[in-house]
Amino acid sequence: MKVIHNCSIYDFHKQYCLNIHNELLKRGHASIIETSNEYHHDADFTIQPDENSNNLGGKGVWINHALPVVPQNKFYIEDSFLNDLTNNCDYIFTFSDEWKEWHSEMYGLPTFNVGMPKLDTLFDIIEGGSILFAPTHSGKPNVYSGNKVDIKKLTNNMYDVIVRGHPAFTDNQLSLHDSFKKSSIVISDYSSIGLEAIILNIPTILIGDKKWRDFDNEHISAKADEAVIRVYDEEEIQEAITIYKNNPKHLERERLKYSKILCDYQKTSSKKFVDTLENLL
Repeated sequence: MKVIHNCSIYDFHKQYCLNIHNELLKRGHASIIETSNEYHHDADFTIQPDENSNNLGGKGVWINHALPVVPQNKFYIEDSFLNDLTNNCDYIFTFSDEWKEWHSEMYGLPTFNVGMPKLDTLFDIIEGGSILFAPTHSGKPNVYSGNKVDIKKLTNNMYDVIVRGHPAFTDNQLSLHDSFKKSSIVISDYSSIGLEAIILNIPTILIGDKKWRDFDNEHISAKADEAVIRVYDEEEIQEAITIYKNNPKHLERERLKYSKILCDYQKTSSKKFVDTLENLL
């Protein structure tokens, strides 16, 4: 089997393909991380981490590089997105049975639950010690908190703070792997990193915008609010940090509950992903 990973749009997409790539190689399959749009006539599958990724040979498999997050959910039902996805892809691989139901109903393509391969190597390696501030990208000004909050100033430099911008706009920063590894608390807004922190059982603070408070409360990511401290101003951020510092296990039961809802096949998603490709072939 020959599999192409189309990482031509953003270089950071490579990190989402790496665990799958390694599992394919371990099983003796050909696997190429492609950073151009070169077409491979002999490919069996193209893995596409972005809806705009071209199919570079074989059947197209879309696995979103990020979890859809309210209110970004609106983006995933626009006609342009639907057209890109259905024109480029043959299959959708997604993160859990709940996501499978949502994606299947939304897009009408054959959909398979494989978990989240990019997180496979992150479980059980969290060392902690730092606060990770990782807002969504600045192209979403309505929900972007990076220019509204100065976390280092807010914490009076009492804690080691890692500020991680969206990788599409920021170079020369810690990898996602190393950022999570060092984190005792994750602070985000409407970035998928907030949901990934829940999956990894890291105490999480999400900065909200009051006008989005009641947006699509039935969406999977909105339900996960039970597993985080939702805040709306700097005073509430400080209070939330104090709560977690005093009790790191605060909301742990809720995090563990929603971790399973958000992501199946934890630690073994790459194996499930390649199993599914082999079965489709």
